[in-house]
Amino acid sequence: MKNYLILLLCLCFYSTTFAQQKPIEQLEVVYLENNPLRDSVYTSNQLILNDSILKRSQASLTQLLNFNSTIYFKENGLGMVASPSFRGTTAQQTAVLWNGISINSQTTGQTDFNTVTTRGYDKVIVKPGGGSVVDGSNSIGGSIYLENEIPYNHNFENNVFIQYGSFNTYGLHVKSSYSNKKTGISIGLSKNASDNDYKYPKTGVKNKNGHYKNTNISLAAGTKLNKQHELQWFANIYDSRRNFSLPNPYALPNKYYDFNTRSLLNWKYYKQRFSSSAKVAVLTDRYIYYPNVNYWYHSKAKVETYLFKYDADYRLSKNMLLTGGLNLTRNQGSGTNFSQSERHIGAVALGFKHQATPSFIYEVMLRQEVNEHFDSPFLYRIGLQKEFSEVYTLKFNTSKNYRIPTYNDLYWNGLGNPDLKPETSYGVEISNLFSYKNYSLNLTAYYNKIEDLLRWTPSASGIWRPENTNNVQTYGLEAILSLTQSLWDKHFVNFNATYAYTISENTETKKQLIYVPKHKLTWSLSYAYKKINAYYQYINTGEVFHTTDNSKYYTIGSYMAGNLGLEYKLKQQLTIGLQALNVWNEKYESVLNRPMPGRNYTIYLNLNI
Repeated sequence: MKNYLILLLCLCFYSTTFAQQKPIEQLEVVYLENNPLRDSVYTSNQLILNDSILKRSQASLTQLLNFNSTIYFKENGLGMVASPSFRGTTAQQTAVLWNGISINSQTTGQTDFNTVTTRGYDKVIVKPGGGSVVDGSNSIGGSIYLENEIPYNHNFENNVFIQYGSFNTYGLHVKSSYSNKKTGISIGLSKNASDNDYKYPKTGVKNKNGHYKNTNISLAAGTKLNKQHELQWFANIYDSRRNFSLPNPYALPNKYYDFNTRSLLNWKYYKQRFSSSAKVAVLTDRYIYYPNVNYWYHSKAKVETYLFKYDADYRLSKNMLLTGGLNLTRNQGSGTNFSQSERHIGAVALGFKHQATPSFIYEVMLRQEVNEHFDSPFLYRIGLQKEFSEVYTLKFNTSKNYRIPTYNDLYWNGLGNPDLKPETSYGVEISNLFSYKNYSLNLTAYYNKIEDLLRWTPSASGIWRPENTNNVQTYGLEAILSLTQSLWDKHFVNFNATYAYTISENTETKKQLIYVPKHKLTWSLSYAYKKINAYYQYINTGEVFHTTDNSKYYTIGSYMAGNLGLEYKLKQQLTIGLQALNVWNEKYESVLNRPMPGRNYTIYLNLNI
């Protein structure tokens, strides 16, 4: 029966994209939002995961997005290093932005999604497709936005979320806020830890050296100086200590510490047709790696980033908007494997948005960067939206995007290559959005060509060095379906599903890139009645190759997993919940020799005061 259901859903989702729906109070759901022309996302898609969805998912960004988006993750075991593949691209080609500021590592070029604690944020936004004109480097496959919101007119509000589960796993999230008409402040604290000593399903072998703990502190504060000026301050501190699970009994136990800080000051100005935002940010990214936990030897690195970002909008008329931006970035890094280095990057952006008719909008955006180390490409994005009826809307996007080399690529002692060029990509996508009452279906087809792919490859002498190597093309279909229905008085049902068909291949060999599945399906079903909420989450991921020759003997098999949850509201302010994760006790792994846990349980309390 399960296989027939999967087949039926796949047939329904023969094409792809992201959906739009109106959330209801009883069942918080995934939806797309349209903003006014000044902050237009009409011509692109955004999948928004709100605070309630974040609490029902596990604490890491990996688990949240794995069950609620089309992004595929390769994970070196529960809580270990997790790398995304967004539309068939590499982990370095997904941009992660914190309140509008990129936080991709300057040393590796990527974000480890298991080091992002989702409960430190009010919402997470997923934007598929190239976005380098707005988001800068790395945004080739897509972008992830981590957003903190500043409260106003809410007085005192407090939330405490406590969970405990299998493998001595616990989590604590506390958030307090106070606000009036002109001032608001919100402070959050998250702590997560686990012995992570689960047994591999059907083998009885224990996961060894996998314990971890992390702490995240977040702050969002703002004050409205007057009707035209608003001052905002965002800050975040993340401290993590994590041992890496052993891939085999003979591997050396190792550990990894990382400590990151972020501080952002934002001055907003509004006056009739003109508005602007001036941001000043300081970020630090530090790590220490011990290849043997029983030995003192370690490697380390630290990168400091200083950033100034200015954006301005001027409304030429009721239906036309002119936008501009200036970015200045200074990176200063040093580490065991590269000497102290600096680089400076400047960027200028210009855009024009026009609502030509009540049902037709188009926009053009341009961006040019300059730096002292390599030539940055000229970037563009063109987007169109045509609303043919209340039921059907068509969107079209084309863009040129890029990714710059990292500190490791450029400066690694004896191995770095200062002559590297940025990766560039050319993408196009067409989206079809169908919506009727509480139902929506969004289908998207896309194509992306990536040139000068950055890879570390061995020379004739066997020494690995970074080079601009092969060209890659990715194309596929995506679908997201949403349905919210009131069955009868006080009974509510919500259904969400996503499906992705992805081809990501080397244009010379025509071979699929490693760790990119051709198929990924997720769906969730929720039911609410009075004080009871029940929900089920499901994921089905196709097989992946782990060698470049695509040999059928070197694949990681497809897998299906499901999570079952039940919530009961004891009082208006207090909710108790129970989850059975991997409820079918599926034996699976997304990285070779890195099994994930079998059936396990979590209980949690959510208190609002």
